[in-house]
Amino acid sequence: MENKKTTFVWDIIFIIYLIILIYFATTPKPPFNYSRFPNEDKMWHFLAYAGGMFLFLKSYFNRKFFLYFFGSIILTLPVTSEYIQALSPYRQFSMFDALASYAGILAVTLFLILQNIIKKRIS
Repeated sequence: MENKKTTFVWDIIFIIYLIILIYFATTPKPPFNYSRFPNEDKMWHFLAYAGGMFLFLKSYFNRKFFLYFFGSIILTLPVTSEYIQALSPYRQFSMFDALASYAGILAVTLFLILQNIIKKRIS
């Protein structure tokens, strides 16, 4: 079990990350140039949400209320942000972006579940 100071640091990092992620996902103009190679934006969606899910699970895995509260935000954010982007003349809705985001969430979740299973079998 992590101490309260470490948990607090993870909480702050996750909340700052979530605010930045929501800002970049909902700003009217894309914050970065995603045209250097094909499907670059899908890669960034995967990495952004994988990183967010890692921080989320690191912060809230053992705290049920926050797990459900922030978990619902994390799980609705990919599709919600795509619908918000559809309202901007500079952005477009892409279900493939949302799927890449969910793939990042799923990859980290599966990795941590497998890691816990392996730890239990070893000990």
